[in-house]
Amino acid sequence: MPYCCPAKINLFLSVDGLLPGGFHAISTVMQRIGLCDELEAKVRFDGVIGLARDIPATADPGDDLVMKSARLLREYAKRPELGADLILKKRIPTGAGLGGGSSDAAATLVFLNELWKLGLKKEELFELALSLGSDVPFFLGPPASLCQGRGEVITALKPRELYLAVVKPPESLSTAAVYRKYDESKRASLSPEVFLKAYEEGSWSDIGANFGNALEGPAAELEPKIGLVRALIEAYTPYVSMSGSGSAFFALFKDLASASEAASRIRSAQPEFTVCAAKTLT
Repeated sequence: MPYCCPAKINLFLSVDGLLPGGFHAISTVMQRIGLCDELEAKVRFDGVIGLARDIPATADPGDDLVMKSARLLREYAKRPELGADLILKKRIPTGAGLGGGSSDAAATLVFLNELWKLGLKKEELFELALSLGSDVPFFLGPPASLCQGRGEVITALKPRELYLAVVKPPESLSTAAVYRKYDESKRASLSPEVFLKAYEEGSWSDIGANFGNALEGPAAELEPKIGLVRALIEAYTPYVSMSGSGSAFFALFKDLASASEAASRIRSAQPEFTVCAAKTLT
C-alpha cells in the first residue's frame, strides 16, 4: 500500500524575528490537506537505497529529501545493511509553499521505521525530522498545529474541516529568497491571537476573514504575478491567502462543491496553472 504524504497550508504566518544561526522565528497555523504525494517502498538488505520518481527532481539528486531521510534514518539506527527501493509519485507542486518535500521526508522516516522494524520512538523521529528541515516535524504531529520557533515548537489545535481551492501559478519561489526580501525592509508584525480565536470558535467565513501571511508582500515584490493570482481568485471568494513562502494560494469556500466549481473555472481560464479542490484533514 502506498504511504500518503499530504500537503499543508499556512492559514496564518507571522515572522517574529531572527534566531541564533540565522533562522527566522515564526508563528504559523498549519493544517494538512487532502492533496498527497504517494510513497512506495520495498525493503532490501544489501545497503542500497534507490529512488524512482514519476516527475524528475528539481534539485540535485543528492539533496533529495527522501534520499536524505532514508540515509539519515539508517545511519542513526547503525544498520548499514538496510536498503530500500523507493518510488515517489508527485502530486504536490514544488516551489509552492505547500510542504511537499517536507511531507515526503517525514513519510520516509515513518514508513522506513516501520518497514525496517527499527522501533524508534516518536521523539527520536522528531529530532531527525528537525535536522532535515523546519517544516518536517509538523508532518509527524497532529493535522493542525500552531508552530513556533523554527517551526519545532508545536501546539496541537482542534482541526477544522475547511473547503479549499488551491492554485499554483507556473512561477515558483525560493523560500530563502522570499525571507531575504522580507529582511530588506521593516514589515508590519502580525499577531496570531485573533486568527486563533476565529479558528477555534468562529465560522468558516470568520476564519477566512482573518487569514494572514507576512511573506506574501515580499513574495509579490519578487514575482509581480503573485498579485495577479490573488486578484484572479478573489473573483470567486474574498477569503484568499498565500501558503508558506509561495507561490501557491488557497481560497476558502463554504462547501466542497463551491470550491470545486471555482477550481474548475480557474483551471479553464488559466490552463497553465495547477489547480485543485481539497479539504483539510482532521
